[in-house]
Amino acid sequence: MNKELDAFISHASEDKDTIVRELAKVLEKLRVKIWYDEFSLKVGDSLSKSIDEGLIKSRFGIVIISKNFLSKNKKWTDYEYRSLLSKEENGTKVILPVWHNITVEEVKSFSLYLADKIALQTGKLSIRKLALKLTEIIRPDIYQSLKGYILIKNMFKNAKKGNIVYDELKVQKKPVSKLSKNLEVRARSIYYGIGQVLYSDIDQAIYNYELDLRPDREIQTWELMNLCFLEFIDYNKIQDLNTKKEIANLLLGFSVGHLFKVDKISDKKQIELYELWKKYFYEY
Repeated sequence: MNKELDAFISHASEDKDTIVRELAKVLEKLRVKIWYDEFSLKVGDSLSKSIDEGLIKSRFGIVIISKNFLSKNKKWTDYEYRSLLSKEENGTKVILPVWHNITVEEVKSFSLYLADKIALQTGKLSIRKLALKLTEIIRPDIYQSLKGYILIKNMFKNAKKGNIVYDELKVQKKPVSKLSKNLEVRARSIYYGIGQVLYSDIDQAIYNYELDLRPDREIQTWELMNLCFLEFIDYNKIQDLNTKKEIANLLLGFSVGHLFKVDKISDKKQIELYELWKKYFYEY
C-alpha cells in the first residue's frame, strides 16, 4: 500500500452487514480511496501492520459509532479510535463520526470529545446520502463534480433531440472565472514551459484557463504535462521546435486518452514519454 488514502473506516465487525460494507461500496464507487478491511486485507497480511499503514496513510477516519463499537472488549476499535485521535492536532479535523443506532448519552459515557463533534446519523440519512455527505468533506473535488453532473442531468431531463448546423454552435468567448493569484502563478509557470510551443502569448493562455468552469483542475492537468515535457526534452537534449510541438501534442493526447500521430518521434520514444506520464500522473 504505497499510495495516500482518503479515509480509514473504523468499525465493529458486528456492524458490517447493517451499514459498513454497503457504505464502503458506495464510497468506493464514488472513487473515494478508503481503507476497509474486506477491501484492503489479503490472505497472509499482518493485521496490525496493515491497520497501522491504513491509519498513517489516511487523511480522515470515518468512525462508525454503535453499541458494538463502544463495547469495552473491542481491542481493535479502541486502538483505531485512539490512533485517529492522536492525528487531530492543532485543530486538524480527522475523525468523521457516524452514529449508528445509538444515543447522545451513550456516546457521552464513552467520550465527551466524540459527543461534542457534529455527527452524521444513520437513522436520519440513507447510506447513499451518508456517503455523499462524507465525500463532501473528504473529497470536495469529487463532490463538486457530482453536483455538476446532477445539474447537467436535470437540465437535459426534458430536452428534445434534434439536429443543428455546426456553424450555429456557439463558442464560449467570455471568461467564466477569474484566476486566483495561486492559479495565475501556476498558469504562468506552465506557459514558460510547454506553453511556449502551443500559445502565441501568455494572455491567451490565461484567457483559455478562465474560459473553463474548473480552471484549477485544468491547470493541474497542464502542470503534469509541463513536467513531463520539460523532463523529456532535457533528458533527450531536444532543441528542434517542431519535435517539441509533437511532444506537447502527444502529452495532450495522453491527458484525454488519445494517441496523436507524429512523425519525428519514434515508437520507442513515444513509449518512454507515456511511461513518464504514468509515473507522475495522479488523480485530481
